[in-house]
Amino acid sequence: MSVKQDFISPQVYDVLIVGAGPVGLATAIALYRRSIKNILVIDRASEFRRVGQVIDLLPNGLKSLKYIDELAYNKVKEAGFEFRTPPSHNHPDDKDSAIEPEKPPQKRAWHHKNLQGKIIRSIPLDFETWFDRYGEGRVSLSWFDLQTTLRNLLPSEIVRANHRCVNVAEDGTWMQISCDRNSAPATNPFAHWEMQKTDAIAIDSTDKVTSDSPEKNFRAKLVVAADGINSTIRQVLYNNSDLSQWAKPQYSGFCAIGCLQIDSVPDEIIQKLENKYFQGDRLITLYQDPTQSDSQYLEQPRIILIRQQENTLGYLLHAPISLDSLPNKSAKEKIELAVNVLEKANFPLIFIRLIKLSNPETLFSRPYYIHPTTISIDSKPVWSSRRVVLVGDAAHGMPPFAAQGVNQGFEDAASIATLIAKIIDNNALDNEKAIANEFSKYEQIRRSFMMKIQEATMKNHVWSQQQWEDYSEMVYSRNLQQLISNL
Repeated sequence: MSVKQDFISPQVYDVLIVGAGPVGLATAIALYRRSIKNILVIDRASEFRRVGQVIDLLPNGLKSLKYIDELAYNKVKEAGFEFRTPPSHNHPDDKDSAIEPEKPPQKRAWHHKNLQGKIIRSIPLDFETWFDRYGEGRVSLSWFDLQTTLRNLLPSEIVRANHRCVNVAEDGTWMQISCDRNSAPATNPFAHWEMQKTDAIAIDSTDKVTSDSPEKNFRAKLVVAADGINSTIRQVLYNNSDLSQWAKPQYSGFCAIGCLQIDSVPDEIIQKLENKYFQGDRLITLYQDPTQSDSQYLEQPRIILIRQQENTLGYLLHAPISLDSLPNKSAKEKIELAVNVLEKANFPLIFIRLIKLSNPETLFSRPYYIHPTTISIDSKPVWSSRRVVLVGDAAHGMPPFAAQGVNQGFEDAASIATLIAKIIDNNALDNEKAIANEFSKYEQIRRSFMMKIQEATMKNHVWSQQQWEDYSEMVYSRNLQQLISNL
């Protein structure tokens, strides 16, 4: 890619982070708190807007954030405690994210049930239960509130919006990052909810932050790619290499179709669902019992039901359908697709009737993608190349079925910031062998663990309560501070 040489920043940053989402910002905070201040975070967004889903921060994510910076941990936890039930147009984009209990907090659980109404497993929803079990709690807040809380902990000049990274290339002893500014924002097909109405997601214009910096290109000794599952940086690194087939995310095999506000649901449907399934809960997940399904259970659909006020219900269906089944389909066709999925999986008629009541104007859908961690090419690094390293979804993007996207991203941020600080403290920014050694250490530690997380993400819906407890113990009870400190 040819790059115009005008508007090049004269400064050479120690670290440039591409992506001002929670993971990129957490990485910047971790470096800044370690007195590494010659850093810059750029983001493709023309402004920071109130968009995005609800995020669950679980014990491993909160432990990582506390290791990164105790002030950040306290601020995020405070924002989570203040979080209220999201508006009906937000999306439960994580397995453990959607409708929260109203204050005062109560010890409640998210029940996963079979189609006979029997509980298969339960996940606690309150902070205290998680804290008692794993030494850290669980909080929920919107993606935007998390981003804003973290962004406010950094000097404003360190984070620049309206800089879409289009290329990264080595230039002597530094990397040159090329940006495109003032271009129309592009929809990310790999991490985007397709809405039937363009105004279905509310935008809060009270916190717009645009960048007036003239630079289009930057120089940095190290580049951290936190630019999401459709990472531009990863594509640049992988294209024209043995990794080219993984430059773009892979389809996971699952799509989501949902409608979070179906008003005026008939009393008959409300009562049947309440008596057999909700039983006083506001949020449940339902699927075929593995012992009663004669099909390959990993490919079975599951539906999250949300009890709103009075006669209002919502749902989110995770369905194993072909990738070409969703694009360019009308809302009516997507509703019919959801109905066909449930009929094929032998769901009771009551669910079919509910789906048919979906409001076409607020229907949303999304294919789920994955960037697999099992890639292996002749023992070569997969998450780094020379002075560039991948973190978060850029390194291991996956569907949100286990609520580990941001949580594992925070583990990445804590780990890579520790290793970068080590490089800088040792005055090794011009020592490519030392850089490669630290990046390799990061990948060896994190990628092996992420293989387990990705496998659990795709298979946990077939687990028993004991299997879920064993997984939770492995993920949440680790001494993260000790693990990271030993890097």
